[in-house]
Amino acid sequence: MNIRTQAPSPLAGVTGQRILTPRGVQHASLRFHGGRIDDPAAASARGASWFDAGDLLVLPGIVDLHGDAFERAIMPRPSVTFPYEGALFDVDRQLLANGITTEFHGVTLSWEGGLRGEGYAERMFDSLERMRPIMGARHYVHLRFETHHVGGLDIAQQWIRSGRVRFLALNDHLPSMARRLGDDRKLMQYAHRAECDLDVFQDRIRAAMAAADSVADAMRELTACARDAGLRVASHDDPDAATRRYYHQLGCGVAEFPLTRDAAGVARDLGNSVVFGAPNVVRGGSHTGAPSATEMVRAGLCDVLTSDYYYPAPLSAALKLAADGVLPLAQAWELVSLNPARAAGLDDRGALAPGLIADAIVVDDQVPGLPRVCAAIVGGELRYASRAFGDGHDQLMAA
Repeated sequence: MNIRTQAPSPLAGVTGQRILTPRGVQHASLRFHGGRIDDPAAASARGASWFDAGDLLVLPGIVDLHGDAFERAIMPRPSVTFPYEGALFDVDRQLLANGITTEFHGVTLSWEGGLRGEGYAERMFDSLERMRPIMGARHYVHLRFETHHVGGLDIAQQWIRSGRVRFLALNDHLPSMARRLGDDRKLMQYAHRAECDLDVFQDRIRAAMAAADSVADAMRELTACARDAGLRVASHDDPDAATRRYYHQLGCGVAEFPLTRDAAGVARDLGNSVVFGAPNVVRGGSHTGAPSATEMVRAGLCDVLTSDYYYPAPLSAALKLAADGVLPLAQAWELVSLNPARAAGLDDRGALAPGLIADAIVVDDQVPGLPRVCAAIVGGELRYASRAFGDGHDQLMAA
């Protein structure tokens, strides 16, 4: 499929009464040039229009370091799949409507197979490349590699070296799966996702367990490959301080969803970025018994909040932290913009400052607890506007 589209016209800039600049929320005008925020004194692009946000809140676009809700668009029910192109187009609309301008899709390569196997990952890579011309948000792949999938090491390295992967995380869900051996009802859910029967799935668990002696060497090789490619690397669900120290020594400078306060504390002491899920903040706690993300933020043990499995969560979580007095708005917003960008090694976005990419969102925050994204600007172009906000034309002014 060959997809072509005409790019939206660039904006001259955005102006408003409440723009979150590096100096705080203030009346400001941000001038755009070449997809970036330009010097305010520069001349406007000829023929381009200004976007007037009025009294609405203008914020840097959200950088979502870990989001796997796209899996529900691909496979909304066990064994029910939809073509990637349509599913990803729908996901792109969801991202923009929730203020996410840069998305790292958590694509899993696991010994499980099926939705989290090589074939589905290849479809994701291919579809993202084909769909890129008509996508509004920026889409990257965060490869979640299951550590006991030693047989997938070569293909993962190929993907990394070819530039298809922008962030790597090492996952080890095998212990929790092994504990479920004998719980046929629960394992059947995973078997459906893996597109196999129960016996085959149990055999895959046992085969992964048998690879244990090869895991350490394989992960050293994989992390070295990622670092050589300039990627940042995370470990996922560190259960304790010792595990975090081990992964830090391996080169994993990001602690993704640590399962204990001790693990998060060691990550902080080591200078690692610490990631928690924004749904944890919105819901008031973890659904798995992990630490409260709000308490981790309050304790200075959280740098980044991600959508995890729910795209609306980063926007709601950051504004909730500000409304509840946990952090000032500027610091709360850094958890979903500047900090995840830096954790991923992206120095060109995350704030509304000269020289950075012109990714911004316009938010109606009048209803407490129900922020609404009215518009999303990506690379200086209006990529989304809600019906409540009109089609954007009422807010455009001639330069």
